[in-house]
Amino acid sequence: MKSQLIIQSSSITLRPLTLEDQNALYALSQQPEITDILPEWRMTEKQLHGFLQFVIGSYEQFDPNDVRVMLAVVHNKDQQIIGWCGVFPNDMLDGDDREVAYAISRDYRNKGYITEAVNALTTYLFDNTFLDRIVGIVKPFNQPSSKVLEHAGFRHVSRRKLSDQAEYDYFERHKVQPVPTSSPGLQSQIQLRRARQEDAEVLTEICTRAFDHAIRIWAKGGPVLDSNICPPGYSSVRMHSYVIREWDYYVIEWDGCAIGGVSVNVLGSKHARLDKIFIDPVCHGRGIGSQVIRLIEAKFPEIGIWKLETSGRQRNNHHFYEKMGYICLYASEDEFGYEKTITTESIVQLPSEELSNVKGESVNEFYQADLDSVRFSTSNLQHIRMTDCNLSGGKFTNLNMTGILLADLRLTDSKVEFCALDGVHFQDTHLGPDRVPIRWEHCDLKGSRFTSCDLSDVQLEQCEIAGMKINGVAIEELLAAYESMKAKI
Repeated sequence: MKSQLIIQSSSITLRPLTLEDQNALYALSQQPEITDILPEWRMTEKQLHGFLQFVIGSYEQFDPNDVRVMLAVVHNKDQQIIGWCGVFPNDMLDGDDREVAYAISRDYRNKGYITEAVNALTTYLFDNTFLDRIVGIVKPFNQPSSKVLEHAGFRHVSRRKLSDQAEYDYFERHKVQPVPTSSPGLQSQIQLRRARQEDAEVLTEICTRAFDHAIRIWAKGGPVLDSNICPPGYSSVRMHSYVIREWDYYVIEWDGCAIGGVSVNVLGSKHARLDKIFIDPVCHGRGIGSQVIRLIEAKFPEIGIWKLETSGRQRNNHHFYEKMGYICLYASEDEFGYEKTITTESIVQLPSEELSNVKGESVNEFYQADLDSVRFSTSNLQHIRMTDCNLSGGKFTNLNMTGILLADLRLTDSKVEFCALDGVHFQDTHLGPDRVPIRWEHCDLKGSRFTSCDLSDVQLEQCEIAGMKINGVAIEELLAAYESMKAKI
């Protein structure tokens, strides 16, 4: 069984321990951040060696009916043991209970690694053993550990005094069982809360688990299929922070615990796009998605037309959205486009054959209007907002775009020429799926700063670089050092 106890995840891998891991484990046992919470880990090297031998011997006797397992948490990039995670009995709990226990090095905390490990291990055990429930107990003061369990799909049940006469917060995570969507209990538990900037990391963790799960199912180990299965920036905290700041983003909560997110892009006074909805895989199959759709529609009672796009390959998504009243407008191998009309009041939809507008109190709105080859000149476009528009082949010349926000766009093969870019801020941009390089020609970028950017394979030719610095070192010094090194060869 030992060879099967290797669990791959996006950032970490769980694997059986070996005797060669003793030094790494001993280093962890010297960290007070671990031993202050887990005093039983204050072991001598001899004691740790005996314990490690016992753990290694347990792998061959792994019993799916009587789960007792402890695995090393290895950082995929660094290939270092950064902690451990296990599930085993606890004398303070009922004999049938299995508790998840974990620890992580202080150098790798607050990055979601131990949450990822706990989620990966419990999911694996539900899939490969007869366990249908795993518990967690945490001292009330240890809020970081409680958050790990919550983010890994555990629900807080109660605060209990155990046999050591100390109080613990008691958590449970159950093997997923389908729950009817009409269940009144579930409806009362699911809530939407407006996301705040401090939610960005948690939303990123859950979103990453959700889409990584979808990628494993639909890509089947091959290349990522399309941008709906693998949305750009889905695992980026900065992207989620941007959506929180600029769009309507909500945390999906179940009994006060975050289990997913839903973002809405309001296109106009009566039109909106359901941009992204994701739920932690441990909560799939419970009818939560249906509840979220109804709750989000209730949040925006003025919206009469909802749009969304989903992958052409995820047939389960098609059935779900059609069940929720969405109608497919177009379909391709990569993408299905859906629309839902809520006829609470009359909706004016612009005909595509003429340029029309809907007059609101203070704005003019154009929805599904055909503006092909329309020209705007000497016009006031202040505070203009363009969303879900096809601008291919468009030309923008002699414009004042001071203070404009260009975000969530694809500018493939676009050309920027004779433009004043003073004060422009490029942030979280990339080269798209085809990785076609950007070309800068005859551009004055004097005094610009590039921070935390991937500039690998960038080429500079016939450029003025006086005063340029790389990581604080003047380019003149770097070139002089290079010439000096060449002369010695």
